Formats: sequence, C-alpha cells, structure tokens
Amino acid sequence: MSTLWMLLGLLALTGSSESSSWGCYGNIRTLNTPGASCGIGRRHGLSYCGIRASERLAEIDMPHLLRYQPVMRTVGWKYCVDPAVIAGVLSRESQGGNVLVNTGHVGDGIRVVQDRNFYAPTSWMSESQVSQKIEVLTSRIKEIQTRFPAWAPDQYLRGGLCAYSKGTGFVRSSQDLNCDFCNDVLARAKYFKNHGF
Repeated sequence: MSTLWMLLGLLALTGSSESSSWGCYGNIRTLNTPGASCGIGRRHGLSYCGIRASERLAEIDMPHLLRYQPVMRTVGWKYCVDPAVIAGVLSRESQGGNVLVNTGHVGDGIRVVQDRNFYAPTSWMSESQVSQKIEVLTSRIKEIQTRFPAWAPDQYLRGGLCAYSKGTGFVRSSQDLNCDFCNDVLARAKYFKNHGF
C-alpha cells in the first residue's frame, strides 16, 4: 500500500512541475510583463491596454486554440517550449488559427500579414505549420544565447520573441527585451498557462 501512495505522490509531483515550469526558457508563471500596447488593444477594438488587454485577447482566442492543444504539446516537447508560449504566439499572430496568416521573411525578421476580415473557421493549422513557427522562434532564441551567454533562460525567451518579430539585429542588449510582441505574447501565455495549457 505504501508503494502505491509513493507512486501517486511521484505522479502528482511530475504533473505539478510540468504545469508550472514546462520548457527550457524559464517559468512562464514568474515572468513579469506589461502586456499589450495600447495600439494592439485599439486594433482589436479594446479601450484598454496592458495585461488586461492581452488576457482579453487570449480569452477570445481560447476556443480556437483548444483544438490545437495536442499539437502544441507535441511541438512543445519537440522544441522544449512551453505550450502556453506556443499558444501565446498563435494567439498573437493568427487569433488562435481563426485568421489565415501569410508569413514571409522580410529583411532580417519575420513579418506577418493578417487580413482581419477573412475568417476561415474550417481551416486547420497542421503540426508542421506550428513546428515551423516554433522552429523559427527556437532558432532566434539560440542566436540570442550565442550572442549573450551570460543571460538567464527567461531573457533568452524574451530575446527570442523580440528577434522573432523584429529580427535578430533588434536585440543588442538587455534593454531591447521589452518589445511589444514579447510583452503581449508573454501576457497571453501566462493567461493560457493559468487555463490549462
């Protein structure tokens, strides 16, 4: 009987550690972020900004992202990225897969073109499409790690998110880790983390 309790205890510890700090780039729950800029809030019809706006946008996108949870978990394990971060990226870029997104490499960074009036609720974002996005993110993170080896894991994540949206040349020091894309994605990721992702 004591072996059973020990096994149950280990399973509980494994489950709780996975849900609190899954991934190689810091614990999402402990990262501080100001959230979305007021421009992002206004673009989505909100009269407010910051964490509240990021959380509201994440809440709106959550029904669309729920169908991708298994894909996000698989991709997360493959690239050692918390599925909540993946959800944050998908939410920010494509409203959780509810808007078709055309991504292309322009200059040194990734540019995303979104048509807010074109909804494709029957479309499905494949595992390979999600993997491509996260592979770009992790390659940016690794570039930041190489350039700034003394930084902490959460700084690598922040740097990778800023480089993902603005190009690797954008991140020249720790002063550049406060870009809007990063702040919004991290706030959305925290929301998703607190809601089962």
